[in-house]
Amino acid sequence: MGGFTAGELKRWYFVPESTYGTTPATALTYGGAILRMRPKVNMAVERHWLGDTQGYTQVTRGPYKAGFDLEYYAHQDSGAYYWYNFAALYGYGATGGLADHLGSFTAQFRKYVNPTNYYDIYNGCKINSLSMKWGKPGLPIVIKADVIAQFLTLSTAKAITGLQSVTVGADPTDISTNLLCRSGISQINLGGGLANWYPTTLEWTIERNLEPQQGNRLGADSVQYPLDVIALDEGPRDIVVTADLRYAGNTYKAAKLAGTAITALTVPVGNQTITFSNGDFASDDFPEEEQKVRDEPLKMYFKSLAIA
Repeated sequence: MGGFTAGELKRWYFVPESTYGTTPATALTYGGAILRMRPKVNMAVERHWLGDTQGYTQVTRGPYKAGFDLEYYAHQDSGAYYWYNFAALYGYGATGGLADHLGSFTAQFRKYVNPTNYYDIYNGCKINSLSMKWGKPGLPIVIKADVIAQFLTLSTAKAITGLQSVTVGADPTDISTNLLCRSGISQINLGGGLANWYPTTLEWTIERNLEPQQGNRLGADSVQYPLDVIALDEGPRDIVVTADLRYAGNTYKAAKLAGTAITALTVPVGNQTITFSNGDFASDDFPEEEQKVRDEPLKMYFKSLAIA
């Protein structure tokens, strides 16, 4: 066969796990249209020299590491589909905002080369960090997820074996509504009430700083799998917003120097609005002075967010 080519990488889907690392056989849910997916898989192969030859004598494997970096487009609302059903629920902890503990899911990636499907199934997935980026007005919002998983299984059928023995659920119908794009006007409140502002770009990231627990798992094939992740625990949470804003005065330079708090920052996303609250500015990103029109960078930290 020839190499994989454009159009053969299909949309990605997921299914919630009620028990961490256990893929249910229930139907999958639509995730989005893939821009890029980079596996982060390492079988941790080590070669050992035991002294009876100049070459290595034995190879060990483990603890296995799995995960992926994903960039994708979401869509405007469609029936029971909303962008926040995945991004907010698994990135923030809840569809309405933050929760201390994240749910886990199994992710399916598929390439189709007639007549064969090539499945990559990642079980035990949790989002370590999730970011969303407003680019130019009218263009799609790019969602990026850094995902830590328990294991990767490859198959040409939905019935997978090895660590698990399960038939992955049916694929959903792909969402066909327009892409989720930058629309509406963001507002910021530095203590005097919400006011419109017009950043060139705006990106917000929620870092969960997940901590893995290592251990062995007995597979469905009766093989012991040495895993980097038996469980994933949430560490300290960071909410970071960065923006590029046309440099047109000293408002934000003065706010940084004075230690002015950010009461709130609102960002419309589809039919919802994300409100960041209780924030402050980073103080080491003052704009350069040049003989040209330019943007000033802003970096903000927040304690909480809500979606409504």
